[in-house]
Amino acid sequence: MIENHHDCTSHVKERRATSKKPYHFLDSGLPNVYLVGVKYRVCGECGAQAAEIPAPEQLMNLIAEIIVMKPGLLTGAEIKFLRKRAGKRAADFARLIGRTPEHLSKLETGSLPVPEPIDKLIRLSYGLLNPSSGLVQKITPKTEDWLKSINPGKKPTARIRIQKAPSSWLIAA
Repeated sequence: MIENHHDCTSHVKERRATSKKPYHFLDSGLPNVYLVGVKYRVCGECGAQAAEIPAPEQLMNLIAEIIVMKPGLLTGAEIKFLRKRAGKRAADFARLIGRTPEHLSKLETGSLPVPEPIDKLIRLSYGLLNPSSGLVQKITPKTEDWLKSINPGKKPTARIRIQKAPSSWLIAA
């Protein structure tokens, strides 16, 4: 339920996210994730929002897959998202990719650019640390093509749009 400095219950309106007005899913920890087809509530007085997120684990796995498979370099927020999805503390993940915790922190905050080799190592590490996500099976047959497709010159993904299907989540057009 929505919680704020006042009693929102008398001001709440229920809505359903559409393609034209998707729900901005900030709880993902990423600034560019939008959901279509979910029910959410908005307080008409303060603007606070809360959504009903069915199958959250499947949704987070799909977001991670979209990030890992995108052609442009990872952003700091995406690196942090993947690290957390992998269940790793920053110090442990930094050691895993051969960096200091301070260096990883600078990558995650965006104060340092992500070098292409580190980007690829983070993606591969995530895939290998999460065998249940099914990502390794998707990338294994085409690993070389996938790794070559990651290009520092490609623009970052503007928005990640995900559609709620009856029993799953799908990448929205």
